[in-house]
Amino acid sequence: MTEQAGRVLWDRHRDELPLSVTEPFDPRIEPSPGTPQSVTDRVETARETLDPDGTATTVLRALRAESSEMLSYDALSRELGLSEENRRQVGLKLDRDLELAERIDYPGAGRGLSLRKAGLEYLETVETEIGRQKRLPSVTSPPKSSDYCRVNPYAHEGEEVGGADQPAEDRPVDEGEAVASTTEYIPKHIQPVYLDTPSSEAARTVADDGAIALVDTPTQKLKGRDGEKDHRVMGWSYDDDSSELTVSATYKNPYQYATCIARALASPWTWNRVLTEDVLEEIFSEHSRRILSDARNIGGISDERYEDPALFIEFYQQQEERLCELTRELAYGECQDETAKRSEITQLAKGLAASIVQLLDLAEIDLSREVRIPELRRNFSSSERRNDLCETLAHSCAIESLYGHHVTYRHLYEQRDDRREAAMDLAVDARDPFGELVGSLVVVGPNVTDLEDELRSMLQSPGELHDDAPEIAVRIPIRTTTTRSVIARTIRRLCDRKRLEPTREAVSLFHSFVSTGYDVARAMHYGLEREDRRREIHIDEVRRSLAQLDPDRLLATTDVTPSMQKALSVLLGADRPLSGAEVARRAGITTQSFRDNCKGFVLADLLREVPEGWRLSLSFADERYGRDVLPWFFVDESDRSFLPSIDLRTPMDVLYDLATSLVDDPARFGDPDDVLCWGFSLPPDLYLDDPEAIVDHRRAALAVLCDEWPWLQAILPLIEAACESPEPDPASDPVVMGPPVSQQPLPQTAGG
Repeated sequence: MTEQAGRVLWDRHRDELPLSVTEPFDPRIEPSPGTPQSVTDRVETARETLDPDGTATTVLRALRAESSEMLSYDALSRELGLSEENRRQVGLKLDRDLELAERIDYPGAGRGLSLRKAGLEYLETVETEIGRQKRLPSVTSPPKSSDYCRVNPYAHEGEEVGGADQPAEDRPVDEGEAVASTTEYIPKHIQPVYLDTPSSEAARTVADDGAIALVDTPTQKLKGRDGEKDHRVMGWSYDDDSSELTVSATYKNPYQYATCIARALASPWTWNRVLTEDVLEEIFSEHSRRILSDARNIGGISDERYEDPALFIEFYQQQEERLCELTRELAYGECQDETAKRSEITQLAKGLAASIVQLLDLAEIDLSREVRIPELRRNFSSSERRNDLCETLAHSCAIESLYGHHVTYRHLYEQRDDRREAAMDLAVDARDPFGELVGSLVVVGPNVTDLEDELRSMLQSPGELHDDAPEIAVRIPIRTTTTRSVIARTIRRLCDRKRLEPTREAVSLFHSFVSTGYDVARAMHYGLEREDRRREIHIDEVRRSLAQLDPDRLLATTDVTPSMQKALSVLLGADRPLSGAEVARRAGITTQSFRDNCKGFVLADLLREVPEGWRLSLSFADERYGRDVLPWFFVDESDRSFLPSIDLRTPMDVLYDLATSLVDDPARFGDPDDVLCWGFSLPPDLYLDDPEAIVDHRRAALAVLCDEWPWLQAILPLIEAACESPEPDPASDPVVMGPPVSQQPLPQTAGG
């Protein structure tokens, strides 16, 4: 970068760019801090001064983990648990003493820190020097326990959390080459990190409370605290305003997943921000110890801890430490029976997670669990591994489901008499014998909807019913498709973050181009800026947001060609019309490929050829304040005045308009032997009061029309999304976990 260009960036954009980029061109500092000698000196001083694992270095890593390389003091306190005095001292040291970061006015959040170039190079130097220590070593002798785990004496030796509803033993799993071996997994070393905003917001919208969603979308590895992406990293996110907690873990095998999700739930952030002493004190004051222990099955509720929440939190922190210590012992062969040790760890992890889930429910925290499966078809091709996966998820759902205050697993599937006898008596309400899953479960990854049948089967019977099981069950809806309402909810959440208001056109466009709430969240998070005042989202902002996605996420569920996806991505990101040659050059495709694949998009008015070149029928920024540029079937007042209004319009209305312009012989529409006549008219024997039959006929008609015009397959989702009315989703077919229930809820009558 030239000196002149750098000065322009510093003058005009230093509030928007990371300090490590603009600092070398800061005219206020002499000599220029961008010179190699100056940065080298500061890095060397920092190496001699700072502890690589100390607070100041941890703050620098937190700054680097942000795309802006900036954090407010409040965010630093939340992430790292720093007191106001501590963060002020660290800020002074990093800025005034070492010049590794600069104290700044953080946008909208008071003061903060921004990472300097010297701070960035210091981190790179430290991690290069001690990289072998920061990575999990291949060792011949085990490290000291203190290297990976702070071991504290247990308050009650041998006492475990929430193990009452776990099976006596877990069988070992054949992990295969794709799964990390035991020696590669030390959970204490892999600390939870903050989950990225798009993932956390999407996870909260794609599944309703008490439901499961299977979402086919690529996953992204979380970046650990050392700056490296790793499938073992756990994610954590909490929204204070809405009291929503999201935890995330990648699934490789039952043992690893149980440990990861338990450690995410038991994160220090959970105790510092969510289940604080004040919150626990309120829970304990409202609920008897017997309900917590014998109904909710929350472990570790001794008399002392029930009276003092600080002791309760300390006990759970020690249990998390114990989980890590047991895992370290397994990883380095410090056990005689690996199978028994693995079972012990899995049992402790599931119990720890289940207890915390119960506490979150009592605290009225909305919980979302995200399970990441990056390569289902590659790593779970065997029926045994898929069975283990579905069994793990089903068992977790069973021990984290409730009927009233009662954990359903204990009353339905617990085979140990002493555990069942310890449970509180359960009174079944004849009016409603159904319980529910606490929170939601989102399984995300390419092709994960393939698991639906196996997961449904496993959820129906996650264990063997015991002889005295009461007549209760748990209904768990499973969603495998992304509906308009899911897209709308995701847009609403991201708009709230950006101080924007969604519009029907915006919902229709996002629903047209993308297939999951995760795509919407990523597009809007990276494509939009936060506004000073609330206003409606503009069409050009929707276009710009969609341009942030990888091309293969555009119209991903259609048969559009990869070359056309790349061309669409280029046109979405353009701020003016482009020639066909320029579109092909930017997309890395041939001009002929673009011409061959754009026919349907031109016919549907999504793509227009204007004198200046090619453009999408979506407004540019300089067209924002005139009439929106949109395909004609997205708007109510189109030139086709004979069309029904947008609320009544169907895809067949739009297709009929297209057909009349494509078919040279109008007589085809009246010929009963012609597919067009059959497709655009209802058979005389089809009763209008039979909506299911009408839907089936229209579905068949669309298939026939796609055979007539193959290009229609690529643009059909655009037409369907534009015509879809914003109505609630139809009722799903839930899985019923438990025995057959003869009792049913009484129907609601008028007036309640």
